[in-house]
Amino acid sequence: MRPQAGALKQPIDAWGDSLTSGTLGIGGLPGTWPYQLSTLLDGRQVRNFGVSGQTSDSIAARQGAVQPHLAVTGNQLPAAGPIPVTITNGVPIPGAGTGEVHGTLDGTSGKLAYTPDYHHVFIRDSEGAPIHVPPDSPFLVDDYSGDINVIWAGRNDINTLQTGSTISNIARMAAHVKRGRYIILSILNGAGEGSGTEKYDRVISLNQQLAERFPDNFIDIRTVLVDDANDTATDQMDRAADIVPTSLRVDTQHLSAGGYRIVAQHVATFIQNHGW
Repeated sequence: MRPQAGALKQPIDAWGDSLTSGTLGIGGLPGTWPYQLSTLLDGRQVRNFGVSGQTSDSIAARQGAVQPHLAVTGNQLPAAGPIPVTITNGVPIPGAGTGEVHGTLDGTSGKLAYTPDYHHVFIRDSEGAPIHVPPDSPFLVDDYSGDINVIWAGRNDINTLQTGSTISNIARMAAHVKRGRYIILSILNGAGEGSGTEKYDRVISLNQQLAERFPDNFIDIRTVLVDDANDTATDQMDRAADIVPTSLRVDTQHLSAGGYRIVAQHVATFIQNHGW
């Protein structure tokens, strides 16, 4: 169903890893696909929730699809400042590459932070009287489930060869989004991961499962990028190996600004075609 003319359009949230946050060699923030998506959609709000190095379980935790439970040292939040906490159910949040995630702990708003020495702390937003927090209390991240969610997760699962939960993590993220307004992008393979390699087989298998499970919300951006190879010998070799062409990458895996432009264009077209 298309919104009426003049209706307020939902923000778009881009959940992912460094393929979403951006890397060196793309001209900074304007080279990322979320930034380019906003430009293509006439300045519409697109939030970049990409974090370098994260696997699908950490991305799902930040998005709110899975909940961490915390135990506060002494079972009490202090009047101000950080307090050490322990994650009691093994949910990897904040996860690699990010220092903090905002949400509420037993009704108190604040940040769950990951310190440089690999410990978790909770920092309440406002000073006040000490607050008792029961053991194993859920930490609820800020709610973006009413927005359009673009989910691009799983690339770092391939890097670590830990893909047993990739589909279920992405499925939880999709189920967390209200009204079915989500887009799932296929996982990429890069240099050295062409046809016949173990990582290629994993990428293709995961993408086939995603396409079958989410037929109405899936964009096979990997195939789109492979098919955009130019006529140079290098790109044609890449295409023959069924990998993203060198001309659209800045390294073995990450895309160039031009590659991200293709991603943004296909996401924009999907959103426009669905009247979102």
